[in-house]
Amino acid sequence: MSSSTGRGGNLPAAFTTFVGRRREMAEVRRRLGTARLLTLTGVGGVGKTRLALEAAAASRKGFAGGVWLVDLAPVQDPAAVAGVTASALGIPDLSSHPLLEQLADHLAERQCLIVLDNCEHLVDACAELADSLLSAARDLRILATSRHTLGISGEHVFSVPPLSVPDDAVEPRRDQVAAGRPEFEVTCARR
Repeated sequence: MSSSTGRGGNLPAAFTTFVGRRREMAEVRRRLGTARLLTLTGVGGVGKTRLALEAAAASRKGFAGGVWLVDLAPVQDPAAVAGVTASALGIPDLSSHPLLEQLADHLAERQCLIVLDNCEHLVDACAELADSLLSAARDLRILATSRHTLGISGEHVFSVPPLSVPDDAVEPRRDQVAAGRPEFEVTCARR
């Protein structure tokens, strides 16, 4: 995936077609219109991240301060969550104030959407970050993905269902295989 960091955010460009989630996409976007914290939950591999990224990209126009992805998958230390978030937003640590305060100050007057991706192994740290930032920045929205809810006041939860079979589940795989083998075709033939 490629990404572009700038005034409008840092969302990665999608390399495959997004299919089979029209209803879920509409519901997530609808909820983002009213919920300040929306957590997409579900089992691993169900498509929480992809749905969040697509919904965030489709919502860009509503966030003049940008749409930002914070990838927490590689983060092991809960104390690093604020630093990883600041880095994703392009905020250098140049102050003697705690990084969480710097983030809150930076976001206070901005209309932004932050996608906190892969929160499940850092739930408490993500909950603290979300609570602090949402308290400081009235125009901030957070879209989190996690196998578990963050469990804070004001959190809205959307459970991401598995793709229906066969069309919705087959098409993304077809795209992945066809990217490496252009001659590949899905047929109805069975062995």
